Amino acid sequence: MTNSIIEMEKNGKIYIPKEVRAKYGTKFFIVPYKDKIILYDIPERPIEDLMKLGEKLRDIPIDKLKNDIDEEAYHDLR
Repeated sequence: MTNSIIEMEKNGKIYIPKEVRAKYGTKFFIVPYKDKIILYDIPERPIEDLMKLGEKLRDIPIDKLKNDIDEEAYHDLR
């Protein structure tokens, strides 16, 4: 997959290259963040994916998770 420059059409549409659609699907969640626009692919089975992520976090103490989240948020604000 190569990098590409795309342009938005007058009606607000953008063309997502075929290789990207093949890898990530055709539905995305758009997030404006600072001076960027981030597209997150929407999984076909989001509940199952979240459950798998949760399993990986099971052995991490909640206080550590909260601290890590706070530190990352603080870093993002800087």
